[in-house]
Amino acid sequence: MKRLAILVLALLLLSFLNGCGSKQPAGDEIPAIAVEVVSAGRTDMNKIYDASGQIKASAEATIAPKVAGRVTQVNVKLGDRVGKGQTLFQIDAKEARSQLAQLQADLGISQVSYDTAVQALKDAQSNYDRTNILYESGAVSKTDLEQATTKLVNAQLSLEQSRQQIDKLQVTISTAQDNLNDYTVAAPIDGFIGAIKVETGEMVSSQTDAAVIVNIDTVKVEASVPESVVNAVQTGSNVPVTIDSLNKSVAGTVTAIAPKADSTTMGYPVEITIANPTGEIKPGMTVKIDLFTGTLPNVVAVPVDAVIEKDGQHIVYVVEDDKAREVYVEIGVSNDSQTEITEGLEEGQIVVVQGNRLLSDGQQVKVVTGQEGGSQ
Repeated sequence: MKRLAILVLALLLLSFLNGCGSKQPAGDEIPAIAVEVVSAGRTDMNKIYDASGQIKASAEATIAPKVAGRVTQVNVKLGDRVGKGQTLFQIDAKEARSQLAQLQADLGISQVSYDTAVQALKDAQSNYDRTNILYESGAVSKTDLEQATTKLVNAQLSLEQSRQQIDKLQVTISTAQDNLNDYTVAAPIDGFIGAIKVETGEMVSSQTDAAVIVNIDTVKVEASVPESVVNAVQTGSNVPVTIDSLNKSVAGTVTAIAPKADSTTMGYPVEITIANPTGEIKPGMTVKIDLFTGTLPNVVAVPVDAVIEKDGQHIVYVVEDDKAREVYVEIGVSNDSQTEITEGLEEGQIVVVQGNRLLSDGQQVKVVTGQEGGSQ
């Protein structure tokens, strides 16, 4: 009997202790989600067309020698900065130099012949003048005068031949000098050595692409835009250019717009030029371009984070009576911060911008802060 009493007392004590414990929330109760909201407002929105492209050098030159021969010296290496006219490499020019020297020697001989012809003409002229005077006075015969005349004409012809020979040699020497200069291969533009494909001792010819020079003091990128956009793009307009590999954005300028569409893409090429004083922007880098194409006035807009894609459609969550309501919307243009709402949302409605990806339709919410709406 005593043992039974102790057992009953223990059960009563256990029941009492369980009853004093804290109550658990009902299984169906879902705690409120903390959210940030914004009031849908009206604003003027810039229309931006996003395009992508690759950086290109502002100028690029592939250099091939004009003459054939063996390379005797290479003066540059990959990555060197060179100026226009700077020697890149030298080709053996012994034969061309010898030919030029021979021609110059021939010119010296011809010059002596010319000087002799000049003196001969002076002598013939004096002899003719003297013979003519004597003939008029009857001191010499007509035959003597005719002989003096013949000598004068022959001297004039000889001088003219000497002059023509000198002119011909001077042209030939000029050509030979140009030919000799071709054995020194120089940079046609300012820039950097993008490739050097010759070595000392190697044979080259006009078929050899020996070097490539790129000028990247400014660079350019070509984007393709559709016909619906091309007339809204203006030359001279500023363009933000994002270079992911450098983790930076730079300013570009629209410098050219094609008057006709590309036959392959059917887009209109637009060229953007970017200043590159440090040379860090390299040809081949991929960039994103934001082309301004106009302004939409007084449109309903919300922050881009407020819009969620769901099953191929777009939704936002609006707050009504401390609950989230799922609303399907139609969107228009977007920029980095704002999305235009063309249907499904009215000005002044409270829209969730943070915490919305944790919500479901009808869920209880707790607004912790708000943002300004309707501004770019």
